Amino acid sequence: MSIFKVKYWWSTDSLHTKETVSGSQNAYSLKVDRFNSHSDSDCILLAEESTIKVFKPNIEQENSHTLLESELEDVILQIETGKFVSEIADRQIIVLHARSYSIYQLLKQEGHTNAGEQNKLEPLVRHAFTRKADSLTCGPFGNIKTRDFICIQGLDGSLSFFDQDTFLFLCIFNDVIIPGPISYIANCDAFVLCKSTWVLEIYSYQQLREFSELSLRQNKQNVPQWTYSACEEITQIQVIQTSSNFSSIIALGERHLCCFQDNGLMKFMIKFDYMPMCFNSYLIGWYYEPTARMLVMVASDDCKLYVYENTTLLWSCDLLHPVISIARCFLKNLPGGIVSLSNTGIVNVGYLGTEPDLNGNARAMINEPIDPEQIQAELDEVESALQKLLDDKDEAATSFSLVERTINIKADVGKPVQNLFQEFSKGDEALHLLMCPIIVMITCDDPKIIQNVQISYVCCFPFACSESAISLDRINGTEIIETQVFLTSHCDISDTRVVIMFTITDSAGKIVVLSREILLPISLYCTPIEIISENQYMLSVRTNNPIVEFTQIFTDFNGEDLSSNTITFGYRSTKNTITLKIRDDHYIIEANNFTEITSVLDHFLVKLIDHHRRMSTKDFRFDFQYDKEFKKQLLHNFLKSIEIHAKERIKLKGFEDELMTLHGQFTLIQKKLLVQYGSLPPGDCESLEFLMKDTHHRLVSTVQEIVKCKDTVCNLGSTLSTVGRLILCILKQVTHDSLKMKLIEEMMSVNSLYEDYQEWEEAAVQGVFYILNTLLKKSDKDKEKLAPVTEQDALSQINVKRCLKQTKVILEMMFEDASAEDQDGRVARTEELVEVI
Repeated sequence: MSIFKVKYWWSTDSLHTKETVSGSQNAYSLKVDRFNSHSDSDCILLAEESTIKVFKPNIEQENSHTLLESELEDVILQIETGKFVSEIADRQIIVLHARSYSIYQLLKQEGHTNAGEQNKLEPLVRHAFTRKADSLTCGPFGNIKTRDFICIQGLDGSLSFFDQDTFLFLCIFNDVIIPGPISYIANCDAFVLCKSTWVLEIYSYQQLREFSELSLRQNKQNVPQWTYSACEEITQIQVIQTSSNFSSIIALGERHLCCFQDNGLMKFMIKFDYMPMCFNSYLIGWYYEPTARMLVMVASDDCKLYVYENTTLLWSCDLLHPVISIARCFLKNLPGGIVSLSNTGIVNVGYLGTEPDLNGNARAMINEPIDPEQIQAELDEVESALQKLLDDKDEAATSFSLVERTINIKADVGKPVQNLFQEFSKGDEALHLLMCPIIVMITCDDPKIIQNVQISYVCCFPFACSESAISLDRINGTEIIETQVFLTSHCDISDTRVVIMFTITDSAGKIVVLSREILLPISLYCTPIEIISENQYMLSVRTNNPIVEFTQIFTDFNGEDLSSNTITFGYRSTKNTITLKIRDDHYIIEANNFTEITSVLDHFLVKLIDHHRRMSTKDFRFDFQYDKEFKKQLLHNFLKSIEIHAKERIKLKGFEDELMTLHGQFTLIQKKLLVQYGSLPPGDCESLEFLMKDTHHRLVSTVQEIVKCKDTVCNLGSTLSTVGRLILCILKQVTHDSLKMKLIEEMMSVNSLYEDYQEWEEAAVQGVFYILNTLLKKSDKDKEKLAPVTEQDALSQINVKRCLKQTKVILEMMFEDASAEDQDGRVARTEELVEVI
């Protein structure tokens, strides 16, 4: 059962999600605590780069779960809470930066009438220091119960102690190469430190104060109270008070979890058969009660959550994302929630949905009786919620029509000019000398209705925009926005359209999305060259109207540069050519590769349709004519491009897997080197240093291969998309079944190929499987011939071969059906006249 959601929600048999909020991949720190200003529920604090966000999940859908978002001046390393200023009763928030820390108070101000309440972070203390910080811990050092002190661990392993904005003393450790986790034990006023030599050491606060920087300069030895050699890296440590006299120290390693009493006595150890990512321990009951139980939650790298009591596994369940931080929370409607931060920056609040019982002989659960009145009340509530959604749709439609009447949008392209945005590599030929300005004019009759407008430009690779998004906070009468489009790579051009999205927020906060589409001028990516008469492939275009000369169609060029009957264009990106001819009553398009036909053919048809529209021609039609060899070679070329694209993706995946292996090997060598460097006397490091240099060299070469392979995959993806669009363009003219044509278009999904997204095979396999099951399985022989792909990876050898075979069968059947329809004397499909801005 879901109470609320912000971004999305999910539920399984073992874990029910209550709420999710979006962060980002750069979220560094997560903290859960309760403040007097929000005493009815815990608050979730998230540090994301230089932004601090405070969330308070609630059950009311109409209320926001975000209390505030505040942008700070520097990147946030860590956030903690405590009573750092004794004059203030509420708990404060301390934010650690690289060279400073700041203390804030979370304040809530009740709003007037319908304005709602307001939250803000009131700065109390800001203090700068000289050493670069790594982490901090806080607590009542020295058994001072009135306020908390601050301990900051530097990158060199030093410990700096502060009281509000006052520096107290500094402790330096000579055997720390890389700082590790640190925590404070309030019960015995001591600190637990994790050294880079994989050793756990305990120092009392008084001991650290005595052996400060002055004592270390006098060569005095700082001896810990007790130590423990973990023989592996300690990634996280937590201290929790489990009785009136003792606290427990829980340390998480790479394969083990150890629990100690604060006097050094080991309570238990758990050895994992998985890789732990993070953990959190908590008590059920109060620490002074004899029946209090300590449970430990551990999140693994394979997205699972385990709950232990001592060494006994009580519970396990699946998580939606790999978790890098986990905590407990107590919300108003959720007394025992689980807060997790994923590696993609999503904060998830959930709860354990059932109480597990590991006793297999337990009797079956008895279902509780159902109250009919309660069911009817729930149905009424659902019905009212649905009615509210319908009302909201009506309001959205009204808002949409109002915005459309108020705002007027015009988009146009200018003449290509010299490219000032692209940098050319030294020694390389100037690939792209031109850029095309796109001009958007927005006119608003009533600016008060519009709150803001965001303009987004979407174009297909290898085209790129100088600005992908532009935001306008206000519109005063008429706004003119100009951006530039230019080529970025030596690859085939599949689509020459730019889609402009307008996301408009009105004064009531409702969002309306409008779009415009423009066609780029052919002079941006082609130029007339000397006529080439011999080409390998030929496609004819016949119309039901008199022939129009090329000078009236390709108006981007001067008439003297074009011939009236024959013209050859050369692509600026690939240097390949395409020739267009006029023969009696039809047009002929010739090229040596199918990839050269697509973009010029599309531009030619759009301009031809636009010419007849301006001439007020009625019932304008055109169709394609080609021979069997053209169709055969076109399908072969498309299937070959799929095969090469899949092979190159497999090669790229192999490099990425090798990079992950080398990264793990490099990290392991680093850890062993740290142990050798930190031991007294230092061990022999010559062989490890050789391995480290060799692994680093292989890492660099593998990254370079990945960059080259990614460029190759993107170029092959453009080729695949270009040939696929040509097939769709021909099928749309010769196929009369609109449903089949729509399914084929979705199956080929050429619009899903982007520069950073090349997972075309995964999308195509699903489309092929659907078409096989809905259109082509007409007999048992077809079912055997067109068996679905296996459950292996879409890029596996058997799946790629089967996908190629099935795609070939589907496309051949589409062309055969089209030929049969033409033989029956059916009229070719009429192309609707559309205005292209």
